Amino acid sequence: MRIFEVYRQNTTTFYLSILLIAIVVIMIGIVIFPSVFYDQWIWKYYWGPVVADASGGTATYNGVQAQEGYTIISELTYGVILIFALYAIYKLLKKLEIVVDWRFALALMPYILFGPITRVLEDTGYFDKPWVYWFISPLIYLQIAIYALLFLLLGYYLEKKFKKQNLTVNTVLFSGGLIFLLPSVFLIAKWFLGDQWGFTTGVRFDVLLIVIGLIVLIVGLVYLFSYVFRGKEQLFAYKNPLNLAMLAGHLLDGITSYISIKDPLCMGLGYAEKHPASNALLNIWGPLFPIVKFILIIVVIYVFDVLYKEELKDHLTLVNLLKIGILILGFSPGFRDLLRVTMGV
Repeated sequence: MRIFEVYRQNTTTFYLSILLIAIVVIMIGIVIFPSVFYDQWIWKYYWGPVVADASGGTATYNGVQAQEGYTIISELTYGVILIFALYAIYKLLKKLEIVVDWRFALALMPYILFGPITRVLEDTGYFDKPWVYWFISPLIYLQIAIYALLFLLLGYYLEKKFKKQNLTVNTVLFSGGLIFLLPSVFLIAKWFLGDQWGFTTGVRFDVLLIVIGLIVLIVGLVYLFSYVFRGKEQLFAYKNPLNLAMLAGHLLDGITSYISIKDPLCMGLGYAEKHPASNALLNIWGPLFPIVKFILIIVVIYVFDVLYKEELKDHLTLVNLLKIGILILGFSPGFRDLLRVTMGV
């Protein structure tokens, strides 16, 4: 009973204590049993894949080999971390009374774009060691989170201090993101214009146009369907910009993976999937992956905005934050893959 009382009285301190205990246990384990805690666990599933990615496929430490990409263990771990991170961000946004809506999602777009673009720059060999590790997941996402959080807090401070209509949290957040995004966009543009510092199989604008065209077609049909049957209240949710952005983000991931890996149009593409779950779907039947993605997002929208609309109307900050998280989970890997294929990396 005592532990539950402590939890209710100070939830934040409780979770921080659990995190601190876990860190201490891991550190002690690394010192006392390094072969178990570091070699067979941290190296094999977390740090090793980062080194392997930078090295071109595999990396070995004390006889333990690590492969680039994700494993079931690492994906579950990062998933749990993401859940706790979203909860912490939610509590912060609630405390600062920051509105999380479609405009907030747009303010985050430079950071969302920065991740996949710099990952592709890493794929081209633009970064040298040790800086290259900073641009490989999950470190790239930690980097982005730090930047976004700093400009979020700066925007909150400036908005409260000066109280100007055009100086808002969203404005500062968006402007701060452009500081990091624009240099990387410039480098991508140089590559497309012929200044290619790494190996390429050739620029493929045809793949870009096919993928974007299919996404516009499918999202457009969803919007058109909801517009034609606009008299039905439950279909109004499928006109919401944030919901359509979620759908487009995951279609980007699904369609790009299908075209670049299975190469149904015989375009000479030969890419591989790093995620075990999506790889399994692609191996069952190529189109199954984008189809499952489409159905899942349609269901997510229905659950949030139709089935539990009344129950969640007082928790819009949390709902919209979850939607932005879902958008990022689809858009970020999808845009990276599409950019890689287009650049021939």
